[in-house]
Amino acid sequence: MWTDTHVHLNDERIYPQWREYVERAKKNGVVSFFVVGYDWESSLRANHLSIFEGIYSIIGVHPHESSSPYVDELDWKSLVTEKTLAIGEIGLDYYRLHSPKEKQKEVFSRFIQFAKEVNRPIVIHCRDAWKDLIDIMKAEKVWEVGGIMHSYSGSYETFKLVSEWNFLFSFSGPITYPNAKNLREVLKKIPLEYIVIETDAPYLPPQSCRGKMNEPAYLPEIAEKISELKNVSLEDLSIKFRENLKNLFRKEI
Repeated sequence: MWTDTHVHLNDERIYPQWREYVERAKKNGVVSFFVVGYDWESSLRANHLSIFEGIYSIIGVHPHESSSPYVDELDWKSLVTEKTLAIGEIGLDYYRLHSPKEKQKEVFSRFIQFAKEVNRPIVIHCRDAWKDLIDIMKAEKVWEVGGIMHSYSGSYETFKLVSEWNFLFSFSGPITYPNAKNLREVLKKIPLEYIVIETDAPYLPPQSCRGKMNEPAYLPEIAEKISELKNVSLEDLSIKFRENLKNLFRKEI
């Protein structure tokens, strides 16, 4: 039994057929889905999907969307429900500057503060921006909320720092890629109590599905790679991942 801790069933390419994606995933043992928003509309769709059993919402603004007017103008608190697990995905992305760095940093800080207001953890996206990200996390005292580092690609040294702040580290399809040796070495060093998994569908398909649109049914391939790297049975891995999520969210998922 697996939980996909980061999936975009609210993506325009998946949303019209989301039930079919969920059914295929359930046949592969994926029973829970964290549907993650990246702008206002996708957060609304995540909210709608969360009325269904096994589906939870995460609402927020991807750093690419930091300059969009709805970030400042709309009532984000109105989207928070009992099944809203976290605020995200938020963070910094300097790989493609769809929004200026200063605006990204401003919005990231603001949404950490929002997470504190609504008493939710955060889900962080980071690409090529680790120093600024860590500086803001320290300044905003993220340990007061904790959260998940989404599709983690950072160093072991960054893990050691952030792991002290009540964070889990989510791994996705790239750990199965032949050229991801460094990422696998980092994962080997991270204790299991800090690890969860995700697909980030429709992005980042695992190696056997490269070239296809990703979907939550492919999550077990990521679990199998971690089972191999950590020399732990899939059953024990499944139990540990559920424990990790329970410790973060303080409830059974």
